[in-house]
Amino acid sequence: MAQDAHPHRNHDTAQCTADSKTAEPFGPGLPAGSGRGARLLITLAINFLIPVAQIIGGIFSNSIALISDAVHNFSDFVAILISYIAYRIGRKGVSARHTFGLQRAEIIGALLNVIILTSAVFYIVYEAVHRFINPEAVSGLIVMVLAAVGIIGNGLSAWILHRDAGHNLNIRGAFLHMMGDFLTSVVVLANGAVLLIKPWYWLDPLLSLLIAAFILKNAWTVVKESVTILMNAVPKELELERVQQFLQDRPEIHSAHYLHAWHVGSCGIAFTCHLTVDDQMISRTETLAAELRQQLLDRFGIDHPVFQFETVVCGNATLLCEISDAEQPAGGGSPGNRKNKNNSSKTLDPYLLIGIRIIVGGLFIFAALPKISNPAAFAETVSNYQILPTALVNPAAIFLPWLELLTGGLIIMGIWLEGALIIYNLLMVTFISVLAYNTARGLNIHCGCFSQSSTDIINIGTIIRDSLIFIPAAYLLYRTFAKSGDNQINA
Repeated sequence: MAQDAHPHRNHDTAQCTADSKTAEPFGPGLPAGSGRGARLLITLAINFLIPVAQIIGGIFSNSIALISDAVHNFSDFVAILISYIAYRIGRKGVSARHTFGLQRAEIIGALLNVIILTSAVFYIVYEAVHRFINPEAVSGLIVMVLAAVGIIGNGLSAWILHRDAGHNLNIRGAFLHMMGDFLTSVVVLANGAVLLIKPWYWLDPLLSLLIAAFILKNAWTVVKESVTILMNAVPKELELERVQQFLQDRPEIHSAHYLHAWHVGSCGIAFTCHLTVDDQMISRTETLAAELRQQLLDRFGIDHPVFQFETVVCGNATLLCEISDAEQPAGGGSPGNRKNKNNSSKTLDPYLLIGIRIIVGGLFIFAALPKISNPAAFAETVSNYQILPTALVNPAAIFLPWLELLTGGLIIMGIWLEGALIIYNLLMVTFISVLAYNTARGLNIHCGCFSQSSTDIINIGTIIRDSLIFIPAAYLLYRTFAKSGDNQINA
């Protein structure tokens, strides 16, 4: 019999299931019941007062790091507000229209939080680049005092949410936000201490960029988790092969196949499968189903299983039971022949993708180096495109080459590959669109794509060249996400 891979899941799943079934009255006072809503409201109040105090202190101390930390904290206030609203919506029961209830409201809320976080990042990066160009004095003492306020408030908020973070994804996300803010405030406090000793005013915008990178990392994690749930992917903590083996270890079950598992919301796993059993009375299968439901809940955290009992195996009785026409081998070939063909193609596939990564990433690095070595010339090129406002020309000329360099390096090394490829492709689409727009306008300016030479004039040729670069980048993005999906299925 299969062993439980997650011995601590029983309590969390039971608590999660109980909370999802228990409705709290929503009156003029604090919500009753489990108290999770009340804890969210307390955290909400704390995270409103912290950014207000930090913004006031940042203005008086002239610290962009403190203000950027406040913007992040205020975005967390909004995030917790959205989490609370989603929590209230998600606790509504099922209906004829919403047969699973409204639990995915908190997933939609998570995506809204990503939009807020991304907007905050743009503001922080813009202000930090401006401070790098025009450094200003910062009061270290005020920075330390206000950062200490953030440490106390965020630490208290994390402690309040810790109780529910173990069994609810929505609360866990808010808890991680609070822990991130707590660590960020520690960094800002250290910045203030340094400024009391050394006038390193460049440290303030540098820490702001690090905070922005931290926010982006968290935002990307939220996007991946949200998309995984919305795409009905198998929960990452669940191994379908283990579930299949557990079911087939039962003497009453000859075969378990066509398994599906997905998150109903942030706190619940739905599951369906076909079970081949002996021909028998329906009442006997009901008894078996009741036992399986309890065991799947205890061992794997599956709280909404549905079984289809049958006496004859359908399809080829595999885990995913390829019974659809799309899964059948072309030309009537056998599954074994198709598997052999796939294995032979996969032998060369990793080397092909690595080669494309090196070429694609190398092109961005090659394009970034001349711009980094001569930022004034690249700023003139950006200005000649006549698209950005004058105030944004210099920040863009400084930020863009470093973004290209970082993106190219991440792609070559395979670090944060999905996010780097998304940025790469978005940049390529932007570059091609700008080239096409200015070519249509008839501007006789140099491209500045790979050098600052005046001979590289924008025209149809430069558009075709960038389009040819975009094709392998788009293919690499497609293959990377396809591979992630396959790994999730086969994990």
